[in-house]
Amino acid sequence: MDRRQFLANLMAALPAGVDQLEASEFIDYYDEVIRDFIADGYTEAEAVAMVGDPAEIVAQSEFVKGDFLRNTPQTAVKKVAPWVIILLILGFPLWGSLALAAFCLFISAYIILWVPLIITGSFTLAGVIGGPFAMLTSFFAFGDGLGIGLLQFGSGALLLGLGLICGVITWKIGGSLLKITFNLTKFIIGKMKGQVTAYGF
Repeated sequence: MDRRQFLANLMAALPAGVDQLEASEFIDYYDEVIRDFIADGYTEAEAVAMVGDPAEIVAQSEFVKGDFLRNTPQTAVKKVAPWVIILLILGFPLWGSLALAAFCLFISAYIILWVPLIITGSFTLAGVIGGPFAMLTSFFAFGDGLGIGLLQFGSGALLLGLGLICGVITWKIGGSLLKITFNLTKFIIGKMKGQVTAYGF
């Protein structure tokens, strides 16, 4: 039985007339329990088997608000031994430094990820502002000679064109980078949330 089948059977086992909000919380809780097991490395089938039989779970629940939380599998939350907490406190200088280094690596990854967009965005801004400015001021340069005026006007037009091209590139890669950043952030938060929930911190 996979997770979807388990949740469907759990929903089907609920008595008629049960409060919809309470039933939704009930289903969501067991969905989260299964996801926590999967995050710990168990397969979906193993996670479902560890939670138990849907009919038995419903039979043990009285559907009083919050009561089903007292009838959940004891293996859903791992208790942390006191000696582990002591070791974590004593080892803070080491693992704290490693955590800080990991955080800096994550920040560096985001910065590196957005460097192309920053570069193209800078060229876009320079071209869109500098190009028209150079073209407008080229009329004053004509006083120093036709060649100088045409050179400045052409340079401004070229700069504007490059700025517009960079603007299109920025727009194109911006959407992709936003999607990558969102998925990466969601993945990291999901992993952290799974670990925190699994160990009961």
